[in-house]
Amino acid sequence: MFDDLLTTTPLSLTVVFLYGSLFGSFLNVVIYRMPLERSIVAPGSACGTCGTPLVWWQNIPILSYLLLGGRCHTCGAGFSARYAGIEALTGLAAALLLWHHGEIGFPFFHHFVFFCFLVAVFFMDLDHWIILDQVSLTGLAVGLLGSALMPFREDLMIEGLGTPLLNVASSLLGAMLGAGFFWSVQVIGTLMARQEALGTGDIKLAAMIGAFLGWKMGMIAYFLSFILGAVVALPMMLLHRRRGKDPVPLGTFMAVAAFLTAVWGHRIFEFLLAWPEHLGAWL
Repeated sequence: MFDDLLTTTPLSLTVVFLYGSLFGSFLNVVIYRMPLERSIVAPGSACGTCGTPLVWWQNIPILSYLLLGGRCHTCGAGFSARYAGIEALTGLAAALLLWHHGEIGFPFFHHFVFFCFLVAVFFMDLDHWIILDQVSLTGLAVGLLGSALMPFREDLMIEGLGTPLLNVASSLLGAMLGAGFFWSVQVIGTLMARQEALGTGDIKLAAMIGAFLGWKMGMIAYFLSFILGAVVALPMMLLHRRRGKDPVPLGTFMAVAAFLTAVWGHRIFEFLLAWPEHLGAWL
């Protein structure tokens, strides 16, 4: 029975989804409070309109939102559906990572923690156009430390170093390449646009992504983030929803690209290597 909970069975996927949704509930607190410089520990959750503290049954991820009809039990004020959405998204991500890794082990936890950092980045950047140092720099440290316990990435070979040190070296290189590349984009873009083309938070986020993914997968994530950004931003500019010099929250695209790379990075890499063949087949 216990072994079934460690592998990809319907029961284990369900349990992991439920636990993941609990982390999603905590992420809602982090996303809302940290940009406002409020404690994420106290006070407890309460209605944003009347201030009434939520009791335990009003704080069950996803289920409470459905039971309450998306409204405060006391004053009837509406709650954003995004709260339940983030809880469901985090639960689904946990189940996806279990399915991807095939078992509950350190790689599963490492990538799930990475996902939690990325969710915080995505919504903070979307809401406030900021990426807090508390998130990116903490993630950078966690990514570097955790890389020592990951399976060998095989993206860096230095004679005399074992798997833990090679992985840490790959993470350090990924963090430096990411920070260096995005810093150069910031400098060149600012000179060309005559206004800040890239925030410093994006540079630190790139370092965090490199720390979690290593240099090879990190470079794929950086490339993919610009592709995603272009796919979304260019139509918006053409439709005059944003002027050409208005900023685009690149951190949101970086977060999505990083998670996609964490799960399907090797397939994306193989596709990039063989894209001329794929293009020829389509034509």
